[in-house]
Amino acid sequence: MTDRSPTTSEGEPYWWGNDPYWTEALDALAKAKEAGAGQITIDLNRLDESLYSGDGPAYKLLDAMRSVIDQEGYDGFRGAPRLVLALLWRLQNPDDMGTLTPSSKRTPTLDQ
Repeated sequence: MTDRSPTTSEGEPYWWGNDPYWTEALDALAKAKEAGAGQITIDLNRLDESLYSGDGPAYKLLDAMRSVIDQEGYDGFRGAPRLVLALLWRLQNPDDMGTLTPSSKRTPTLDQ
């Protein structure tokens, strides 16, 4: 069996905590919660196409979870639950899966 651990463009081991895809989603989620929001709404009809994309959220999650196992283990920073929260945040707007910048069509928000 070959090692399939993801690496960065610099050849360093990939760790989800250094990836803006996940950290920006967690930051946005934290700000929404602080503002009093309490629900995430996911449109399942819009989700299919982006979810199955080869560079979509499901495959990004695989790499991120692998980094949790490889670098954190089960007693580390508890990355797995944080990744689930970040994924839910990202899934609420499939059109903006790769960015949370102001130029995106719609910035994801929590329903109040």
